[in-house]
Order: sequence, then C-alpha cells, then structure tokens
Amino acid sequence: MIKQILSLLLTLLICSSLFAGDDNDSIPKEKEPTPKEMFYGPTIGLGVGMFKFYGDILDAKYGNPLVSNIGYDLHVKQQLNPFLTAKFYVLFGTVSANERSADRNLNFRSALRVGGFSLIYNFDHILPEQRVISPFISLGIESVEFHSKTDLYDEYGNEYNYWSDGSIRNIDENDPNAASAIVIQRDYNFETDLREMNVDGFGKYAERTFAIPLGIGFKMHMSKNIDFTVGTTYHLTFSDYIDNITDASGGDRIGAQPGNGGNDKFLMTSFSVSYNFLKHKKADKIEKFDDEFVDYLAFDNEDEDGDGVIDFLDECPWTPEGVEVDDKGCPLDKDKDFVPNYKDDELESRDGAVVNRTGVEMTDDMIFEAYQRYMDSTGMFAETETRVIAGTQGPKIKKKYRVQVGEFTGAIDAGLVDKFLSIPDVEIKSEGDETVIAVGDYDNLPDAVKRKIELTEQGFDAAIVVEEEKDGTFTSVGDAANNMTVDGVTAVPVSDEVVFRIQLGAFAKKLTAKELKGLKNVMVIKGSDGLYKYLYSKSFKTVQEAANTKIGLALDYGVKDAFVVAYKGGKRIKLKDAGVQTTQKENIKPTTEKTYDKEKIRFKVQIGSYKNQLPTEVLSKFMELDGVDQTESNGLTRYTAGEFKTYEEAEAYTTKVTEAGIGGAFVIATHEEELIPVTKAKEIIAE
Repeated sequence: MIKQILSLLLTLLICSSLFAGDDNDSIPKEKEPTPKEMFYGPTIGLGVGMFKFYGDILDAKYGNPLVSNIGYDLHVKQQLNPFLTAKFYVLFGTVSANERSADRNLNFRSALRVGGFSLIYNFDHILPEQRVISPFISLGIESVEFHSKTDLYDEYGNEYNYWSDGSIRNIDENDPNAASAIVIQRDYNFETDLREMNVDGFGKYAERTFAIPLGIGFKMHMSKNIDFTVGTTYHLTFSDYIDNITDASGGDRIGAQPGNGGNDKFLMTSFSVSYNFLKHKKADKIEKFDDEFVDYLAFDNEDEDGDGVIDFLDECPWTPEGVEVDDKGCPLDKDKDFVPNYKDDELESRDGAVVNRTGVEMTDDMIFEAYQRYMDSTGMFAETETRVIAGTQGPKIKKKYRVQVGEFTGAIDAGLVDKFLSIPDVEIKSEGDETVIAVGDYDNLPDAVKRKIELTEQGFDAAIVVEEEKDGTFTSVGDAANNMTVDGVTAVPVSDEVVFRIQLGAFAKKLTAKELKGLKNVMVIKGSDGLYKYLYSKSFKTVQEAANTKIGLALDYGVKDAFVVAYKGGKRIKLKDAGVQTTQKENIKPTTEKTYDKEKIRFKVQIGSYKNQLPTEVLSKFMELDGVDQTESNGLTRYTAGEFKTYEEAEAYTTKVTEAGIGGAFVIATHEEELIPVTKAKEIIAE
C-alpha cells in the first residue's frame, strides 16, 4: 500500500510540474529581464485528523466529530491561478459506529482507502492581498474503498446477548436457562465480515464506490514556503453498504427502527502542514542610507505635547493641552501633594497631609473606609466605588460564591457521604487526603448566605459561605459576611425528590489520571468503609437521562462497569424503590433509623456562627440577650439564644432578636444537644 501511495505522489509531482512554463522565452535578449515571482510550483503536504461516520447506525444524530477514529491525508496541490488550486490526494483510516438502545444493538468498523481530486477556491478576488489567513471552500470527486466488519463475539467465543437492564450476557434473556447467565464484556475486536454474513441477502456487493467531497477551512501562512491548514470535508458516498444497513434491512437486529433511506456519509476534520516549491523574489537590498535631506535641527527642537518645553528637556511628556507647566515640562503642583493643579480639587492642602486621588485631604472616616475597602474580600463595600474609579480601572471581575458544607481529612462516614450525594448541585474536590464539599454557584453574597441558612436548618451544621478563587480553591468570606442579614429566608425541608447519579466504581486505591482515561467531570470521595467512590459529577432527575449518559461514557471513554444509583432524603435507596424496573443487583448496606424522644426536642435561635474571635460590637449586642449559649463544631463557634419546646415560641423570639439589631437570626432544632433538621423536629413532635 505504501509503495502504491509513493508511486501515485511521484506521478502527481511530475504532472503538476508540467503546469510551470518558462516565462524567460518571451523576454528580448537585449533587455535585462525583470525578476518575477514564480507562480507555478507543486505543494506537498501531510495531514492528520478524525473520521466521523454518518449512516444508518446511530442515524447520523450522535457523536462529537472530534472524538472518533484517526485518519491520514497525503496530498499534492498545484495553484492554477490566484484564486483556484487543484488538489490530488489519498486518505486512509477507519470509520466506526456503536449503537446501544432499547430497540437494537449494532456496531461496525470499516477500513477506508480514498483517492481523489478537488478544486479549491480561496476568495482571493474579495479578500485583502496581504493576509496571513486565507479561508477556502472545495469541491471534487473521489473513489472510496471500504471493508466492513462487526463485533459479535468476545475473546472466548461467547455471543453477545443484550439484556433489557443494559448488561451483556452469554445467554439470551428469554432463554429457559437465563437464570444461569453471566455478565460478559465487549472486547471491541471486530472479527466478523459483514458482507460474508449476508444477513439481509445483499450478496457480494461492491466494496468500492464514488463520493463527492465538500470542504471548508482556512490556510495560515507560517512562512513563504510553509502553510498550516485546518479544515473539514463532508464526503457524500454513492453507497449505502458501508455499515451494512439499508432501508431494505430487516429482522430482529434492526428492530422497529428501519434504515434511514439515504446513502452513507463520513466527515474528516483535520489539520495539515504543507511545503511549496515556489521561488520568491528577493527584496531589494538597501546599499546606502541617503542622509542628504534629513533635518536634524527639526528633531532637536520638536515639542510633541506643545507645552513650550522641547522633548529633549521635557521630563513629563504628553502633558494635556493648555496645562501650565514648569521649566521641566511638568504640570504645576501648588500645595506639593503630588496631585497637579489641573486635577487638584483642593489647591491648598496642609503640608504633609494625606490626600485622595483628587487632592482632597482625607479625614479619619475616609481613611477607615478606604482601609475597609482594601481589606474587604466579600464585596460588601462594592457599592461605595464611584463611576469614575470603575471607568478608569476597567471591567470588574465578578466574584463567585459557594456554600462549603464539609471539609475532611481522611475517610468520611458512609451515612454522611449519602447525605452529601443527595444534594443535586453538590461538588466534591479532593487533593491528597483533603476533601472539600461545596454546594451552589452564586454571583452575589446574599443568595449564598440564604442558601447557607437553608442548609444549616437541614442539618448541615458546618455550612459556611466561601469565595472560589481563580485556582479553584475556597476562601471563607469572613465572619461578618457569613452572618449578614438577608430577606426571605424560610425553613426549607430536605427534599424528597429522587436524585440519580452514575457511579463509575469503588476502589481500594485511588485511581491515576491514566486509569481515568482522560474522563472529565469526576468526583471522588473516600468513605469510612475504606473505598474510594468515583461518581460522574452531574446529577439527573430521571433514570433515563442517567442511563443515556452512562451509555455515552461507555462509547466515548470505554467506561464499562458504571451503574446508576439513586438517593432520596439524604440516603441511598434501591432503584426499584425509586420506581425503576431493573435486574441490576445493588449492594446497599441497611442503616438503622435513629430513634428520637420528642420530650428532648428543643428549638433555639441561632444568632451567629464564627470561625474567628467574636467582634466587640457583636459581643455587646449578644450580651443584651438572655440565655446566650455557644458550641464548637468543625472549627466553627455557633451562638444561640433561648430554648423552647415549640417552633412557634422560637419563631416569635427570632422577631425579638431581630428588633435588637442582630441580623441573620433563624431557628434551629436539637435533640439532646445534637443538631437535627427543623423539619425533622416538627415531624417528631407531631407524632
């Protein structure tokens, strides 16, 4: 095959060189010929890209064209005129498709060999002559050779039987011995010739066809002789047999979904590097610099900003027009506060006084406010910034807030893991033995604080608001911001909504990046059972969405052992309890429901939670209340006031606390001093 390709390229090079005529024959001998830039000359190139198949399998609806089978492009080009180029090329690679659905399970792989010719138009008529990037379109004709096979058996000769629960087994699901079936895995070895199978009675159909390639892309000139090209070409073949499925196909393997009726197609997206053999005209060499007409006196006396001080002596160039300057060309500063007179709003500031950027002497209050703004990491003082400052400093980067509900070193209690995974928008970040669990994504602080209060009432007592830095780490917004007052906070019970997730596996050791096969959006969490659980980061509302994504992970990344799990009310539940009919075996360890004594249920009013020392002004307000208590948990000190047997009494006391000037207060519930969700406490009392 390589010899055939090299022979073809050599022939194309010889043919393309015939386009180049000798222009010197028309030049009179007695005149010195003017050097011309050579126009005709062959270009050779090598490209690599991805083949993506579009046919009856998958019905040309699924898949990323950049995640497919690799292909190669070897070509020779010859420019015919400034806007049109002829291209001779050969392509070789593979196309494949794998379809897994409730109706049918089909797969194939075919080796392609393509040889063709196309014309390339580069829009030279309408684009600037001096350009680095040149877009183009192309059209041609080509011959396509294919040889298609399918994967029907594993490495041990077991036939694949696709069961309705999504597994592959060695016995048919409806077989009398189906109870003894074992799960097998596809080996992706395409061992069966599709044409030889003759399932649909097509016979010995031709494994060659013609195709029309339609292309688009752009060429970037790296140098005079080297070009870099990126493009995509859609190949419309005249055959519908590449995947061995047509609209005439039938039987159990086709199911209720017949062929789409159109011919097969494939897409090649590639980049290539090419070298052209053109000889370019050399730039004229400057033999001597003619300084006869240089006016050096004009250079010496130039005053670009027009302030009366020549540039050679001007220490403050580009002074605004009309501004009075000193003999050094710098704007006058009467009070020596380093703010020039034309910007100074206070021309006679005291000697040595601290001034702002407009030259106004700053008071103690102004200095304190500037210090708070400088030290602030919460955005609480953002509204004090003036439009002038915002205009001169450019667009402000928006802050990103989350609610951190846990930070752990080492293993996490299995029950707590299920509780975290029941939150639809939870995000788990692991670095070594450190695990940080966060919830939500907010662009303003009040919404984040509101979510933090809701999570605290649901039993996530370590919840704090954090700001996400550029590197993905979390930083606490500070005690004052975590306890700020927000409106509209009501008790939100733990949702009974079922959350579906995809568990990729549980392993005794942490997986390496290589073992993850480039899979992104993965969360890992280590439970108290010593296993590292790997889960897909996205949650799903329906089991169908989760199942479709699981199949996509298997096709795109080779993830074979993933399975769907369900969570509800802070616990993992069986799929059948979530209303899903499945034969999937689930190993869920039963957890004993904790019993509560309703006589020991107490309601309190949380008036603040702090990581650092309590501010003096906050402490003075707390001292005005009766029965203030404090408890420490996970690095936080929680302050509560009052103790009540009913939620209504605690709610009424919350109003009193708010009237005392303490914002952000809300009701919490405890059982023998252990924090429990308010909704759970209400249920226990109502029993």
